[in-house]
Amino acid sequence: MEESAASQGEKKVVAVVGGGLVGALNACFFAKRGFQVEVFETREDIRKAKVVRGRSINLALSHRGRQALKHVGMEQKIVSKGIPMHARMIHSLSGKQSPIPYGRKGQYIMSVDRTNLNKELLTEADTYPNTKLNFDHKLQDWSAETGLMTFGRPDGSQTEVQADLIVGCDGAFSAVRKQFLRHSRFNYSQTYIPHGYMELTMPAQNGEFAMKPNYLHIWPRNTFMMIALPNLVSVKYITIRYLLLWTI
Repeated sequence: MEESAASQGEKKVVAVVGGGLVGALNACFFAKRGFQVEVFETREDIRKAKVVRGRSINLALSHRGRQALKHVGMEQKIVSKGIPMHARMIHSLSGKQSPIPYGRKGQYIMSVDRTNLNKELLTEADTYPNTKLNFDHKLQDWSAETGLMTFGRPDGSQTEVQADLIVGCDGAFSAVRKQFLRHSRFNYSQTYIPHGYMELTMPAQNGEFAMKPNYLHIWPRNTFMMIALPNLVSVKYITIRYLLLWTI
């Protein structure tokens, strides 16, 4: 699809499977180029959900990510809610803290809230009249030859949708990729890393960050490590979230 749908005289249907960060951003790009976009997400609409499943640790947003957001008009809106991280802060066993800058003076990456970014991208995709967001739609089957897809609904019913292009943005246990495995001579390999992770939260102390906020904190410990990113929840409540890796 090198030409936009508008230049072809008709709107080709692009089905984006997965309404996470990648899927929502892709929906914006395709919609901007004039395609008829259908987004299908297994979960309910996270903008309305009381509890959002999935990872909650913040994202470290660098130049490449900002450029992607810029092309869909979202950069400043997201960056304005982020926290600059000018360097990595390495914590040694002795307690010594050593900053390692990400670049030249004044350069930094941003710590942004993952869930908020996803919500904002979905809302942006929803502003395009040629985009439809379909939640509670779990992909069960699809055909690479015909573009016909079958989705399961929470009530047990099924929905069939035809698309000219299917874009798989449905993560680690991709239903799109699973269908490819049924094709003969399709090579595939999967390897699990010998680590697990958990997330912890260090709440604000007296309304202030518990640690220096403008750094990505790292505790390297040989077979495991811990990292912390500043998280701005609101004006009064601030947390720093941790990702802990350990060998299984």
